[in-house]
Amino acid sequence: MIQTAPLVSPWGHRTIRRGPWPCSILGTGMALPPRAVDNETLIRDLQLDTTADWIAARTGIQERRFLDDGDDLVELASEAALRALESSGTTPDEITLIVVATSTNPNLMPSVASLVQAALLAENAVAFDINVACSGFVHSFDVAFRWLQTTGGQALVIGADQGSRLFSPTDRSTAVFFGDAAAAVVIGADGPGQVLASELHSRGDATPLRVPADGHMTMDGKAIWNFATQVLPQTVRSLCAKAGVSVDQIQLLVPHQANLNILKASAEELGLPMDRVAVTVNSLGNTVAASIPSALHTALQHRMAEPGDLVALVGFGAGLAWGGQLIRL
Repeated sequence: MIQTAPLVSPWGHRTIRRGPWPCSILGTGMALPPRAVDNETLIRDLQLDTTADWIAARTGIQERRFLDDGDDLVELASEAALRALESSGTTPDEITLIVVATSTNPNLMPSVASLVQAALLAENAVAFDINVACSGFVHSFDVAFRWLQTTGGQALVIGADQGSRLFSPTDRSTAVFFGDAAAAVVIGADGPGQVLASELHSRGDATPLRVPADGHMTMDGKAIWNFATQVLPQTVRSLCAKAGVSVDQIQLLVPHQANLNILKASAEELGLPMDRVAVTVNSLGNTVAASIPSALHTALQHRMAEPGDLVALVGFGAGLAWGGQLIRL
């Protein structure tokens, strides 16, 4: 049994509680736009100076999904949330918190979470968005499981992004990566599951990856590669050390789906076989904050992890920001 050790806060007599925290994944759901765009179609439609083989070799991506004009990200997020509620057997009035991780809210206000709350008729929930780019889901998950320690009930954590809004259609270095998706997880403080460790990090640096409000993404691919291949294995090792377990005890690693080669390099460094790594980047591309919950949903649907197994969630992206959770299902 992993022991809980209180820390004395430097701001007074308040104590900071370390894990484990009771938290069970009760259900998951995913929603995708109907339009699938393979590499050949992307090259033809955007008239990119590249080949399908080049995209697949450099990124691992074969296909992604795009919302059409007139489609609504909020509807996609609401659909994912409904599927997660159905799979968990949870009713909307049992939800006390809705957190949506997104960088592409189609409205300046209100939040996507507020509109999802209205669509679900989840009248007992508090609802808000978190924008931490591709690490937004692990930040939202951290907020949600801590919320449940004092409120009870269930929380709905959603990642929803329209990645196709972020890039210039003429920029080969970014246009090949991104797709659109939404995925949701229902969690509760009751049940056998636990969060054994959680950590979040930020390093304010917009140079490697930036999307101005009135423009398109600029990305230093080499800098992002170096950053991702450093912090992904580093975060996994740190979570395991905090929880008192070894990396090889992890049954399922669910990383942000930025690039298949990043996932392979990081898994190799950690000594984890790829059959224990959730991979959806090949069929969905980089779906920003929807990436981790989409990969988690898909992996659990394929029974890549069972109750009692250790699952690591790791996000990284613009900010720069990164972090993750180590969960016992």
